[in-house]
Amino acid sequence: MAEKMSDKDFERISRRIAELKKSLNAVIVAHNYQRPEVQDIADFTGDSLELARKCTQVDAKVIVFAGVHFMAESAYILNPDRKI
Repeated sequence: MAEKMSDKDFERISRRIAELKKSLNAVIVAHNYQRPEVQDIADFTGDSLELARKCTQVDAKVIVFAGVHFMAESAYILNPDRKI
């Protein structure tokens, strides 16, 4: 089992991720079985179909999908003009 990161490290990483999301016009979606730390930085959490549908409602050019490969494929089918 992975060691829990310190609050300081999590805050530093979260800030960096927020900067990258802004500069890349990206959104992060995470399946609800992802680790709490991943869900905490995600813009949206839910099941795979719910997340794929949610991706159609955002203006982001880049969608980062924290889940398994088929979930990202579903998001791509619904968002073919975006980088998944």
